[in-house]
Amino acid sequence: MIRVVIFGGTTEGRKLCEVCVEYAISILYCVATTDGARPVETLQNVDARIGRLGTAEMATLLDERKPALVIDATHPYAEEAGRNIAEACQRADIPLLRVARESVEEQNCIYFSGTDDLLAWLEQEPGNVFVTTGSSHAGALSRLPDYRNRVWMRVLPSIDSLRICLDLGYRPERLICMQGPFSEELNRAMFGAANARILVTKDSGAAGGFPEKVRAAGSLGMLTAVLSKPKEPDGVSLDEACRRIVELKT
Repeated sequence: MIRVVIFGGTTEGRKLCEVCVEYAISILYCVATTDGARPVETLQNVDARIGRLGTAEMATLLDERKPALVIDATHPYAEEAGRNIAEACQRADIPLLRVARESVEEQNCIYFSGTDDLLAWLEQEPGNVFVTTGSSHAGALSRLPDYRNRVWMRVLPSIDSLRICLDLGYRPERLICMQGPFSEELNRAMFGAANARILVTKDSGAAGGFPEKVRAAGSLGMLTAVLSKPKEPDGVSLDEACRRIVELKT
């Protein structure tokens, strides 16, 4: 019987899987894409389910597997997934833990609550733009005048991410498909190669390599525009989630 269902695809999700393996706790690891499952491929006895799920599908899955605990370790910007997981757990009457990624306050960043404000600001600022927010924001940023010549996009190395950007008209030579997080040195090399003046990113926390991106941009004299993290429901730290998993063994 599955003891824990983890919705992941993140650094935190990988760590939680490692704890389950260490303590021989049966686990189902749910991710939206194949790329999300790759970090756990080398772990033994991790049953991975790949594919996006709606609320009803999640609830059905939980009814079938009947885990003792569900952990939401999805990305802090994956608002819809978080809502679906919470509703599915409520329907299935299964305890839920949300792993809340700690924000990292960085100086010299300009924060925006949404893409409309960001786009209005970018229209007034000249120079190349290096975007690390992923393909989910590619559509909005394609509304920027002369985006084909101004914007470099760094997205996950998946066919879907690449297809989204190409279909929107982004130039292939300005698309970088790589799996992060990245070191400060590698970020600096990419930003420099793009001759970028502006970095557009998310507050993905230390786990998502946010400090390294900001430091790299600062060392090159770039402006850093940050799409603010959505307000998260109450959650627990990664350490607390790991402790709760270990308790299932006792």
